[in-house]
Amino acid sequence: MDTAVDLIVISFNTRQLVLDCLRSIRAHTQVTNHIILVDNGSSDGTVEAVRGLGFKDMTIVANARNAGYAKACNQGIHAGSSPYIVLMNSDVVVTPGWLSPLIACMQSDPQIAVVGPKMVDRAGRITGAGIVGTNARHYPRGLLEPDRPGMYEDQEDCISVTGAAYLIRRDLLSTLGMFDENYFFYFEETDYSFQARSKGFRVVYCPQSRIYHLMGRSCQDHAYLRALFEHSERYFHRKWAYLMAEENV
Repeated sequence: MDTAVDLIVISFNTRQLVLDCLRSIRAHTQVTNHIILVDNGSSDGTVEAVRGLGFKDMTIVANARNAGYAKACNQGIHAGSSPYIVLMNSDVVVTPGWLSPLIACMQSDPQIAVVGPKMVDRAGRITGAGIVGTNARHYPRGLLEPDRPGMYEDQEDCISVTGAAYLIRRDLLSTLGMFDENYFFYFEETDYSFQARSKGFRVVYCPQSRIYHLMGRSCQDHAYLRALFEHSERYFHRKWAYLMAEENV
């Protein structure tokens, strides 16, 4: 498969995680790709360390300050030109052959706008198996359950998929728009998935691709993260209140 893909990694003070992520991408990605690192003003030497890897065909966007996750995603998208885009957290480590199943799933139906893989942590617990439920009441399926053979192994449509590795189509950006920069952190991918589904497109969980997501490693300030989560959640509920209300009609 020779499809070109932009792999956009967002980082903020996670130097070692970024290095591990980028090395895994270079080692385990057979699909033609272009890596784009968007660093959100890290003070831990991330940009210098990544330059030291000496990877060819990689773009680095170095922000002077933390512009937020959605803004960084949009910067990465603008910096690339490939027909497919994977937005990635810095705390993911990909596995051999991870990308081909995602692309194959996307190419199986022009109505598929988003595809996400199965994710587990290093302890073998599930960190991503699709966001399921309803528009008003959705939740991450199987979160932190031990992964076992047969657990969530069917490809299926979902409310959303985890944003730590989130495949989208460039040709749909004119229809669906970019990521909503009112989200500083959290809910960006759920918002984009809602936008896609509201316009009749599909969001698909693809467990034929399996990667590691070291959830919770990118920031240890839990009070700060909680405040960001609650702020984004309030905005999300205001924005999509009409869609959620339809379930009660």
